[in-house]
Amino acid sequence: MRRSPRDGEPTLPYESTCNMKLSHTHRIVNLAAHWLRPTFAAAALVGPTALPVFAADQRTALDPRADELLKHMGDYLGHAKFFSVRAEVWQDIQLSSGQRIQAGRTIDLHVRRPNCLRAEVHSTRRNRELVYDGNAITLLNRAQNFYGTARASGSLDEAMDAASERFGIAMPLEDFIRSDPHKDLMHKVTSSADIGPVIVMGIACEHLAFTEKNIDWQVWIESGARPVPRKFIITYKDEPDSPQYTAIFSNWDFTTELPDFLFHFEPPARASKIKVKEMKVGNQAHKTEEK
Repeated sequence: MRRSPRDGEPTLPYESTCNMKLSHTHRIVNLAAHWLRPTFAAAALVGPTALPVFAADQRTALDPRADELLKHMGDYLGHAKFFSVRAEVWQDIQLSSGQRIQAGRTIDLHVRRPNCLRAEVHSTRRNRELVYDGNAITLLNRAQNFYGTARASGSLDEAMDAASERFGIAMPLEDFIRSDPHKDLMHKVTSSADIGPVIVMGIACEHLAFTEKNIDWQVWIESGARPVPRKFIITYKDEPDSPQYTAIFSNWDFTTELPDFLFHFEPPARASKIKVKEMKVGNQAHKTEEK
């Protein structure tokens, strides 16, 4: 799995003659993903009697069943020519007083392979959009009415790599957008477990848990013929108090075709354009090492 801006919102480096500033008050995970996550205990979903079983069965090795189910999900998403989904994202943040709260937002994601993406991020305080049309990535801060464009081309995988490595831009829910989500998610996994069947928002799912050096993550995959993720949690073990990021997925749509105009960016009236600055070589090397 990749670590991304925790904000759950796309942001970009830039410079502006108008002295405008992008607000970046929260932290992030790739999956887009240090983004939004609620503090959920495994016992809350699995049930009080299942927790001791999980502790007893925990292994420091890969569970073949968990790997099989995750690959099934990855193949389903990776082979889809297009899809749309909504994610409600929550993340733990700490106020200046020291109190911990959860901040939330929604992400409406539209993906059309091989090279088109649109993400709209909404909360009570922010309203941002990210569009990739195969030639450029554009980020719009609708609340403050300014935007920036970074040149990129190729497949979604290539564009996301370029956006991250050259400009420090993290795509929302990136790990589920890639052509091989299973490979991307499993990159640094050291152990895994199939916790078993549970119900998420009224839908039968299989609960899987994975461990990496600095994070633990869980995914709830819909049971049956459509193995899409229904819930996703990342726990950041390398940070004080182990904050969490949670995404709850709904409105999966693999049948409604996505028209070209959805991926064409048209600046709003009187919007200001900012210049996107490419990251320095040293920062690029550091970022690559942490993947």
